Amino acid sequence: MTIKMPLRVPIDGVPPAFVDPAVLTPVEADGVRWWRDVEYALVAGYRPLLLDLSIPDAHGPVPLVVLIHGGAWLGGTKNIQLGGLDDFGAVRVRLHEEGFAVAAVQYRLSGEAAFPAQLHDIKAAIRWLRTAAPAVGIDPGRIASLGASAGGHLAVFLGTNTTVPELEGTVGLTGTSSAVTASVGWYPPTRLDTMEAESIPGTPFTAHSAAGSPESRLIGHTVGERPELARHASPIAHINDATAPTLLVHGTLDQVVPHQQSIAYHGALDEAGVPSKLELVEGADHGFFGGDIDAVIDTTVAFLLDQLATVQAASQALKSATDKA
Repeated sequence: MTIKMPLRVPIDGVPPAFVDPAVLTPVEADGVRWWRDVEYALVAGYRPLLLDLSIPDAHGPVPLVVLIHGGAWLGGTKNIQLGGLDDFGAVRVRLHEEGFAVAAVQYRLSGEAAFPAQLHDIKAAIRWLRTAAPAVGIDPGRIASLGASAGGHLAVFLGTNTTVPELEGTVGLTGTSSAVTASVGWYPPTRLDTMEAESIPGTPFTAHSAAGSPESRLIGHTVGERPELARHASPIAHINDATAPTLLVHGTLDQVVPHQQSIAYHGALDEAGVPSKLELVEGADHGFFGGDIDAVIDTTVAFLLDQLATVQAASQALKSATDKA
């Protein structure tokens, strides 16, 4: 006979669930180690939050790029983009070739929870990855974010490196920095309260402030009635002196997210003294349809190499000076 001991629930509740990286076993494929469907956090009442981590064979800790999927905050997963927008497969291959680790993360969608839940989840993923770094071979000081569309919004929002408690959240592991070294936004919404005014007239995607729009669903209220909430959910409102260098890439004929969103964000970063680069893809629609995706990937990888290599050089110089002392 086996007698099970009674369950003892702590007074402060059940702690958040997450996987200990030390117990994970990777699968090797074509020179890349893969950890798939890793549970980085569990929010009570929701599905587990998962990520896929892939690391190429390399000497020493490698830099990490976190991919954040799009889908209007309504859909999409870490596994596949909606509507043929899956350019992450190609960029992942390039990043592996350049020696980057890649993590593709999922987050709660707007039908599950309103903002800032999505940002809380992405920050939790960064904290888990930074904690896991020694066990899996990541350099915790060289982490960048890359997102497309709604994922671009979250990627550059993450890049503000805001530590406001309301935006940091308490999902998953806490007590570790959620900061990133650099961020990249492909056609990102950056100021939700001006999306409708900047839309291309006559396109099917102009009612950004209406009830039921992706932006209204994200904030849990109609943008037209609560513009202050839309502004609060906009990364442009949270730029500060800790904001990371940022690359913005946007098509000039984007029917879904007006390219003025990236122009305005670039201007705000410049005004704040934050290094940033803006690449406008002439004639390209949302998802870079009509544009040269290979050129976009080249620009993106070059930016990430430049930003993360600079951090590595500074880190090595500091270590060398410390060793000599």
